[in-house]
Parts: sequence; C-alpha cells; structure tokens
Amino acid sequence: MTGVAPSLPEPAFAAALAALPKMGPAHLRRLLQGGTPSEAWAHVRRGHPLDEDGRWRRASEAVDPTELWSAHRRLGIGVHLRGEPPYPAALARDDEAPAVLFSLGDPDVVDRFPRVGIVGTRSATRYGLGVAVQLGSELAAAGVAVVSGLALGVDGAAHEGACAAFEENGAPPVAVVAGGLDRPYPARNARLWARVAAAGVVLSESTAGTRPEQWRFPLRNRIMAALSEVLVVVECHERGGSLHTVHAAERRGIAVGAVPGSVRSPASSGTNGLVATGCFPVRDTTDVLVALGLARAGRGIRRRAGVRRRGSPRRDDAGGGPIAPGARGVVAPTHRGDLASSDVPPAGKGGSGDAQGPVASVLAALGYEPCPIEALLGATGLSLSEASAVLEELAAAGVVRGRAGWWERA
Repeated sequence: MTGVAPSLPEPAFAAALAALPKMGPAHLRRLLQGGTPSEAWAHVRRGHPLDEDGRWRRASEAVDPTELWSAHRRLGIGVHLRGEPPYPAALARDDEAPAVLFSLGDPDVVDRFPRVGIVGTRSATRYGLGVAVQLGSELAAAGVAVVSGLALGVDGAAHEGACAAFEENGAPPVAVVAGGLDRPYPARNARLWARVAAAGVVLSESTAGTRPEQWRFPLRNRIMAALSEVLVVVECHERGGSLHTVHAAERRGIAVGAVPGSVRSPASSGTNGLVATGCFPVRDTTDVLVALGLARAGRGIRRRAGVRRRGSPRRDDAGGGPIAPGARGVVAPTHRGDLASSDVPPAGKGGSGDAQGPVASVLAALGYEPCPIEALLGATGLSLSEASAVLEELAAAGVVRGRAGWWERA
C-alpha cells in the first residue's frame, strides 16, 4: 500500500498510527501535534524524523487504514480523538491523555457520573474480594461510576459488585484495559468484560488485535488514575503493581484511600503502609463518599502533614466540601456504629451538656437544616476522620442523617 485513502475519517488514520510497533503514547502525541492524523500517517509513510530507524515506515507498509477501520467498526469498537466528543472530557484534560482512545460501550458515561477508582492485587484474599465487591456495589448504588482495570482479584471483584448494582439502577462501570478491546485479558474475565461494556464502557489506548504486553499495564494505570476523582486501594503487597496507580494519582493531586487489613496478611502490607504514611483509611463506603464530596468541592483529602512516604512531597491537611451540585444520586449510606446508645442524646435535645468530646462538638454544630461537611469541620475543629466516625455512629443511632456530603439532625 502506498497511498492514503482520503475518504476515510481522521480517527481511522489515528488507529493506524497506534497500530505501529512500539508506538507508545508519548510518540503518538508528538506525531499528532503538528497536524491531522492523515497528515501524520502520510509523513510516517515517507519517513518521519521521530522514526530514526525506519521501523514505523517499514511496518506501515503492512497496515491498511481502510481494513483496520472496517475491523474496528465490525467489532463495535469506537475510535475517538482527544478533544473531540465522545472522547471523555475528564480524561482529555490530563497532560498524559492518550491521543486516540478506543471504546466498547458508551464513553459518554464517564463525564455523566462521579468516579471512584478501585484497584488492588490480583492475588486477593477472601477478605479483599469481599470488600471490593461491597465497595463496588455500594458506590454504584450511590450513583458513583466505579473505575477499575478488569484484572483478576480486586479489580474484577469491584466491577462484579458495580455491575450487580447497575442492574438495580446503579451507576454504570468504567474499565480501562491494556490491550486491544477484542482480546479480553485475562480470558476468564471475558464475560465480565461483556457485562461492563453493556452497562458502561471499556476503554483502551490500544488498537484491536494488540496483545496486552507487560509494558502496557503501567501506562494503562495512568489512565485509571486520571479518570478517578478518588482512588481506593483495597489490598496490595508492599511492592504491588497497584502502587503504580497510586503514584499516578498522587502526581495528579487525587486523593488516595486504602483499606486497612491484618498485619499478618502480605496482601495488606501495601495498604497498611499507605494508611501509615498518610492516605485516608477506608472503613466503608461512607469514607469514600466523603472523600469524593471533598474532591468535587475542590478541597480533597491530602496526606497528613509531617507524614510521607519516601520520595513523596510533603502536603498539608485540607478542609472539606460537599459534592458539587448536579452530581447524580450520590448518597452517603449509613452503617451501624459502635457508639453505645447511652452515649447518644435523644433526637432534638442537642447541646454540649448531652454528650462529651467530639460527639458534643458535632451535635452543637448541627441543626435541622443541611450543613456541608466543610462547615462542620470548621465549626468543630475535628479532622475529617474524627468527624466521619462520629457522624456514622450518630447516623446509626438515628440522631443525624447525611446525604451527598451534607448533614443535619434527624
């Protein structure tokens, strides 16, 4: 093939460029900076300065953009250029966003829902799998799109929970994978891929037919981080691959939470380390929804001042805020707490004389009109984790109620 088919849409040439060997995302972005995909394709065919050894030029002789475009259409795979709908705006704003994105399902769901990433080890314990399913299900039921990688272990469990909740009118799931969308990996998750694509969307920066090579997974993780407004690690080993996603999230200023686990479990060594060095602890879905509310208000949770991982910048604490108006259906569920009933004053009898310590502070600050969490933190002087614990326990006792980051007396 020597010519360029001018009748093809520009995404067809972007897909052809992405199909060339060792065409990483940075190279593809640079190729497309100077003109349209069809112009970049023609330049590669003639010999591009970035193609120093001529590898792309030689490989392009075996790639037919027309056939490749037809294959994607036949497979139902969408091809989207950065900055052009339906490429998700939430991802397009990222400095490392893919120049071309492939999708199975509806990419519009990304921008329509609040998003929380859930990641973790492939060799998850029964505890980790159970927590991932619960978080995925409860977040989706609360109107939050769960972002994950469709891998074995925690990722797949989170999406199993999210898909189950979607069938009960929950938010759709969002997945990001490393290889071509026609190659489910691992193969045993093929049915889950189909469920996620039918309910929400599966995204990749790789053309159809691309094998999920090892080097593509860390690159995939940056996309998951960029799509997440909050990232939660359920289980990971001390040097687990999930930490790549954590690092990508931290570089973007995205709040990272971790589920504590047994000190005897290697699968929790990484998450326990994250908690010890300042990531917010995730005890239940309410903790995640509070963090999401703060993130959408522009005042996300940061690592605790004075506590940091090796190589991580020092950050200060930040206050809180409600989930932005218009966020669909995000409701903070309440959970049974450990506060004894004798410690909880009857509804309608607030005042500092009814309880001691943080409970008194929270009750004194709350009235019968909804109060945003950041105002409550300012009025009480409590940390987010302290206030969240008290609010959960008071909610379980029926004294207060919360919705989307706002709290009031019941």
